[in-house]
Amino acid sequence: MCGIRAQLVALSSAALFVVGCGGEDGATAEKGSAQIFVEAEDTIPNGLAAGMGEEDIQDGWSVDYERFLITIGNIRASRSDATETLTAPDVYVLDLKKVPAGGYVVATFEDVSATRWDRFGFDLPNAKPGAKGLGDTAEADVTLLVDNGYSLYIEGTLDNGTTQKTFRWGLAAGTSYDDCATEDEIPGFAVPAGGTVPVKPTIHGDHWFFNNITAGAEVTARYAQYIADADANNDGETTLDELKQTKAADVFPPDKYSLAGVPIETAYDYVLAQARTLGDYQGDGECPTRKVLP
Repeated sequence: MCGIRAQLVALSSAALFVVGCGGEDGATAEKGSAQIFVEAEDTIPNGLAAGMGEEDIQDGWSVDYERFLITIGNIRASRSDATETLTAPDVYVLDLKKVPAGGYVVATFEDVSATRWDRFGFDLPNAKPGAKGLGDTAEADVTLLVDNGYSLYIEGTLDNGTTQKTFRWGLAAGTSYDDCATEDEIPGFAVPAGGTVPVKPTIHGDHWFFNNITAGAEVTARYAQYIADADANNDGETTLDELKQTKAADVFPPDKYSLAGVPIETAYDYVLAQARTLGDYQGDGECPTRKVLP
C-alpha cells in the first residue's frame, strides 16, 4: 500500500490524496507532516503610514484597506532528487482583513517523507466556480470574485492630511508562483521526522506603491501620488477606468521610478503588473518563477 498521504483541510470536510508509494519514487522511511497556511503581510490589516522609513509611503500619503480579498489554491511541492509529489488542487477565496491569528489553513500533507521538499508553489488564480471560502470570508465575497473572474479585490483610502482618495479595484491578475524560497534563499521546506513544518504563502499589500517591478529582493521606495493624480474627474475616487486613461509617462517620473523589464504604458498596466507579484513565501521570501494564468 502507498504510505504517503496528503490531507487537504477545508472547513469541516477533508479530501485525501495518495501521492507516493514504497520507495520507488524516492520516498523515505521516516515520515512527518507539512501544514500550509496563508498569511497576510502587516500592511493589509494595519495599512501603510506616510513617512521616510523603509516601509513608509514617502510622498506624504497613508493608506488603509477596507477590503482585501484574494483567490489562492493549487498548492504543490516536489523534490529535485525524487519523483514523489504533493498536491492540493482546491481553490479558496480568502478575506485577508479577517485572517485568523494562525493564518488560513489551506492544506495539510500528512505521513510524507521526512526530508527537504525543495520545490514549492501555489497559484493566485482568477476565481472560477468551485472556489470556496474559509473562516470568516463572506459567501458574498466568494461570489464577487467568482462572478467577475477576479484573483484580487481591494478597497482602500489614501489620506495626506488634507485630501482623501478612495479606490475599489477588482483585477483578473491570475498568476502561478513556483521555486519559492525563504528570505535567506533556502528553497522549499524540510519535513521533520515525527513532526510538522509550517509552510506560509504570504500575501503582500504594498506592491502597487513600489517604484519598480521587483523580481527578487524588495529593494524599493514607496509612493502613492500617481493614484491621486489619476483621479481625472476629481471626485475623490480613482477608478480602474481612470488608471487605464492615465499615461505612465505622466505619473511615473523617471527620477523616482524604474519601470524597466515590464511594458508599462498606463497606470493600470503598472497596477496589474504589481498585482502579479503579491505572492511571497515565509514572510519576505520570494517565488521567482511566475507565470500569467488564464
